Amino acid sequence: MNFDRFDLNLVRVFLAIARHRNVTAAGMQLGLTQSTISHSLMRMRRMCNDPLFVRTPEGMLPTQAANSMIEPLTQALAAIGASIQSASPFDPATDQRCFSVLLSDIGQLIYLPILIERLAQLAPGMELRVLHLPMDVYRTALIGGEADLAVGHLPSLQGGFHQHHLFDDPYVCMLRADHPHIGASINLKQYLDALHITVEPPGRGPGLVDQALSRIRKKRRIVLTLPHFFSGPLILRRTDFLMTVPQRVRQALHDLDNIRFVPLPFRAKPLNVTLLWHERLHHDSGHQWLRKLFADLFAVRP
Repeated sequence: MNFDRFDLNLVRVFLAIARHRNVTAAGMQLGLTQSTISHSLMRMRRMCNDPLFVRTPEGMLPTQAANSMIEPLTQALAAIGASIQSASPFDPATDQRCFSVLLSDIGQLIYLPILIERLAQLAPGMELRVLHLPMDVYRTALIGGEADLAVGHLPSLQGGFHQHHLFDDPYVCMLRADHPHIGASINLKQYLDALHITVEPPGRGPGLVDQALSRIRKKRRIVLTLPHFFSGPLILRRTDFLMTVPQRVRQALHDLDNIRFVPLPFRAKPLNVTLLWHERLHHDSGHQWLRKLFADLFAVRP
């Protein structure tokens, strides 16, 4: 193989197919036609002397050789991009970089309206790509370059990354404004007797609320488990169910009709909300600017 003539676009195609397991979806990500993707894959197959991906009912599954290439090629492409970006001075007023940020659905509700408003003022050419991925792939996405920054409660990622604490967010109970059994406050018996909606995104274990209840040997009655938050308030307005949510949700939903919030009747650890990023972008001027913007907008000063 003559690496002097190697086309780096083949790597981008390879990684896109590895991610989506689908030629059409890979083309959509890269802005390329299906025939271009197929031709690039054929070239990679000839160079590697391996089929790389095999068609199955579950999609284009990587061969053993392809699996061994995915992580090092992801890191290599990320390193190339970081090197080029770090060599270029960053000016938010004119720069047209794209940053990929890992956010939960609640994080999108809390941060995005404020953040996008400020970016439109300070960095009109910047593009923000929000990723909503399972928690168990955050590490790979940050190390490999798919994501530039993660924001949220990220206890499983504390080791091996740079981080900046933003705030601690206590939990509150969310319910419909005209709830027939709960007034301005709620006691523990009412909380335990009620029916609950909970959100369990893929890749997360038991949350801080259930851990707190377990410590006092109690358990709430969960009747609906959602993978995303957004339908929860709409369901609450039509039922007597409860949802336990971070307090900052209250600020984001302050104008939602027929929804109110009361303090929890027991002690639960607050969410420790942080910015988290990989070493490869630690000294990148554009990334430093974005981190500072997050801190300026959302960090609670002591």
